[in-house]
Amino acid sequence: MPGLNSDVPRWTYPPTSDKEFDFAKLETLDLSRVTGDNYENVPEDVVKTIGDAFSRDGFIYATNHGLSSEQILRQFSIAQLAFDGVSEEEKSEYRAKILEAGDFTGYKPRGHWKLKGVADQIEHFSLGAQSYRPERREAIFPPALRPLVDEIEEFAEYNHEHIYRKILTVLSLVLKLPPTYLWDLASNKDERFDLFRYALYHPPPPGDDSKTDGVRLQGHTDFNAVSLLYSQPIVSLQVLMPDNVWRYVRHVPDALVINLGDAMHFISGGYLKQTIHRVVSPPDPAQVPYRRVGVFYFAQFNRSTRLAPIADSPVAASTGKTFFDEGRKSPTAWEWEESRVKAYGQGGQKKVIDGGHEEEEMIGGEKVVHYN
Repeated sequence: MPGLNSDVPRWTYPPTSDKEFDFAKLETLDLSRVTGDNYENVPEDVVKTIGDAFSRDGFIYATNHGLSSEQILRQFSIAQLAFDGVSEEEKSEYRAKILEAGDFTGYKPRGHWKLKGVADQIEHFSLGAQSYRPERREAIFPPALRPLVDEIEEFAEYNHEHIYRKILTVLSLVLKLPPTYLWDLASNKDERFDLFRYALYHPPPPGDDSKTDGVRLQGHTDFNAVSLLYSQPIVSLQVLMPDNVWRYVRHVPDALVINLGDAMHFISGGYLKQTIHRVVSPPDPAQVPYRRVGVFYFAQFNRSTRLAPIADSPVAASTGKTFFDEGRKSPTAWEWEESRVKAYGQGGQKKVIDGGHEEEEMIGGEKVVHYN
């Protein structure tokens, strides 16, 4: 388990809203019910409930993940240090090569993305799975964070080896595959490129919210396989539910908010839903002045995993979907990630479609939609 040290200023959570909003009704996965030496045992009712949720909503909560309140708070404290304890000059020095290499590793500054001509107010510090190697640490971690590298790595590793692995077992069974099938597509350490992220959402300058109708991060799907978000109190995350209504995600202390991304959608033949979500201005005026700190784990398949429907899965086959010119141009997990990272929030050539949304063609001819 990740350790607890006292050398980092303690993060104070913003106050939880006492107001009721239109919250999404999401299922909860009790991770303690996934058992066995290889996490291969899952009760049938869990497979049924979570399979239905992920094919319908694409978003769930997860509890009993094995991390304490203090361990989670510790990561929010480190996130605070990553932004407040590192100068703007240092952040620039450790900037991510987003456009050059399609890689989020490092700092993303505010203003990299644009929505209706308005610069975003989100900065984040992301760590790829290979960032912790001794020969890479000085090039990726600013001095203030170097004493914490082992601790950060241990926390990230726990997310992959325990939480993500359990979720993959459930999803393997949903797809009527052997319980370790999807894990075998994600367990090669040399090919791992998961992304662990600390994020900071700053309140925008006056007038920006009115220009974007209160949207601070455009509606999108994630690029990866499974996304883990540590729940935090500020009400601002929305998910587009099956009835085409945006609903808020309720804060559940110490829980994980889990959604599926493009990669899982493709290999499941479209059966598992890559959920559309966005970040908006908090509807509770009392929360508007606060910065929103986020801790995320974006789990991936191995770099070379081909994003084509799994032939061994009768569930994936039953959808009849193939993607990428009937599979002839299916990219690898890394190729898809690189393509989407480079293009996201950069304008590009987009086609306006029904509802005022924007469609953009990506690698392999597959189209993605940016939701307005």
